[in-house]
Amino acid sequence: MVIVLAAIAAIVLLFLAAAIKIVRPYQRGIVERVGKYKDTVDPGLHILIPFVDNIRYIDMREQVVDVPPQEVITKDNVVVAVDAVVFYEPTDPQRLAYNVANFVLAVT
Repeated sequence: MVIVLAAIAAIVLLFLAAAIKIVRPYQRGIVERVGKYKDTVDPGLHILIPFVDNIRYIDMREQVVDVPPQEVITKDNVVVAVDAVVFYEPTDPQRLAYNVANFVLAVT
């Protein structure tokens, strides 16, 4: 009887551990229910349905991308070496997760 109760308690603890998700202050969470978008959650503690809901964490901090230098020809036929650094900060986590396959490549 004790073994059965211990097994039930272990299953309940496993269920609770899988249900509780923490979103950090610099993140947003994309909740997917059975693979389909359900909600965007803000930072904090969230309780999800285990094994049905999945959460994807999106980093909302400012990012830096160093574009590799390249040579270009100007309008007056002069070859110029161009180097750039791109700073970007995501604003919409849903669009970032679903509309762009590789957003770093899209920024550059």
